[in-house]
Amino acid sequence: MKKILSILLLSAVLTIGSTQAIAGESADNIQQKPQKEQQMKVRESFEKRLNLTEEQKTKAKKIHEKGAKQMKSLMDKKIKLKKEIDAIKKSDIDETKKHEQISKKFKEMRKLDKKAHEIRKQNGKDFEKILTTEQKNELAKMKSEGRKRFEKKHPPRPPFGMFGSGFKGGEKGIFPPPPPPKEEK
Repeated sequence: MKKILSILLLSAVLTIGSTQAIAGESADNIQQKPQKEQQMKVRESFEKRLNLTEEQKTKAKKIHEKGAKQMKSLMDKKIKLKKEIDAIKKSDIDETKKHEQISKKFKEMRKLDKKAHEIRKQNGKDFEKILTTEQKNELAKMKSEGRKRFEKKHPPRPPFGMFGSGFKGGEKGIFPPPPPPKEEK
């Protein structure tokens, strides 16, 4: 009996190991484009669709570099805050003090997120300033198409309190069924 169990255990280990080795090899064989190359293709198609001139491309690059420089410092601060939050979570201090310190860090992160949003917004405005009216119209069309693609992939969430104040199913992982799909005419 012990021999049979040990043989079964050994064969299970070998099967799992060989399966993982095969899966690892197939994942290595899949050639993925480097991120930089993919970004270049996206930027080229963007520039081509907007029909940007060389001067506009140069100005756009400067705007992008300026924004990236500003964003880098913000992202570095966010990373530092995340590490501080992790350190606080692992510390042996009182739970109420932990909660207070963590909430302060989250407030700082929200401020950084707000600044990042403002920088992105300003960069978008700066970019639109270098465009012609036709290019602005095309950009608006591109944004609309992107929004439609996003909404198609990401259905809207129900609003907070949708099920009423007495609904407690969410705490237990029980949610009401989704509404039936709308019929198209």
